[in-house]
Amino acid sequence: MAPPLPISSSIVEDWFHGLYTALVLVTLWLIVSPKNKAVSRKYTQIALVLVPYICSTVHAALNWLWYSTAIDENELPGGPGLLRSLTHIPAWVEGVGDSFFLLNIFLADCVLIWRCWCVWGRRWTVVVLPAMATFSGVVLGGIIISDQVIARRTSEPFTAARKAAEFVNLSGIYFSLSVATSLFTTLLITFRIVLVQRASKHAGLSKSTRGSNNDFNTVIEILVESAVLYSATLLTFVVLLLKKDVSAYYAQNVHAQMAGLAPLLILLRIAAGQSRPQAQWSTTRHASNPASDGSMQFAAGPAPTESTLSMSMSMSAGSNSLVRPGIKVEHESHSDASSV
Repeated sequence: MAPPLPISSSIVEDWFHGLYTALVLVTLWLIVSPKNKAVSRKYTQIALVLVPYICSTVHAALNWLWYSTAIDENELPGGPGLLRSLTHIPAWVEGVGDSFFLLNIFLADCVLIWRCWCVWGRRWTVVVLPAMATFSGVVLGGIIISDQVIARRTSEPFTAARKAAEFVNLSGIYFSLSVATSLFTTLLITFRIVLVQRASKHAGLSKSTRGSNNDFNTVIEILVESAVLYSATLLTFVVLLLKKDVSAYYAQNVHAQMAGLAPLLILLRIAAGQSRPQAQWSTTRHASNPASDGSMQFAAGPAPTESTLSMSMSMSAGSNSLVRPGIKVEHESHSDASSV
């Protein structure tokens, strides 16, 4: 028979927190070490690294305090009993722990929305729905924390039961919104990465910009940029929570660390210089071409004028050429530029 509360879930969370701490130190070193980076940008990236880490650390510390206090109290004669100590959580522990847990989820959703906005060429229309779901979740999160604290502190059974029922209902809605946000942004980012990878390969940029082990980089880019691990742990936690499975404690504690760890991997990739330049994300679909098959064009600079095109065509007759290999310049009788 499974125990009512898996105490070892705190140990699992501490293991993930140790891994998280190591990656935080590496990321901070990569952010601080460059001398030519703007100071304001360094401070912004440091804040994006440390704030989620503090939230995850507080959650792990409160879990450890809760378990250790319950065990210590029952070592004394006439203790309340280990099961009672573990199931009767102090209101302040519940409120503070849930606040930092939900804050970390909010920050992770914001990072995912921001990254989705970046990879889709900074189009606000793409992130309207996940942004609305995230800010709706903030309101629900405040109500959830209030209900849970009141249920813990009140001495009236009717009020405690009513707040507990309201907490369960609102929690389902809140985590459904969070799952929808994470899955929506993850799928959009993954789809965009696949499109850009195919376009860069078609344009001959893969080998020159991504290295020889392009297949490995492709998988890593999808896993990191789309935060698949974050969506997977959140979905697992919500499913176990709705099933009222005791393993939900493990999933919750793992996700408390993954909510900071997954966005950190994105920042680590950026700080290490392994992410794509913004110009490669800024791709456009040529709707003006009737025969367009969805090809993409990299916004690598301003469009060539008529004089530069004529200069390129004249110099290409000699030994040198201004036209890069793989880029075909077509001449049309109309004034519209041809698509790549």
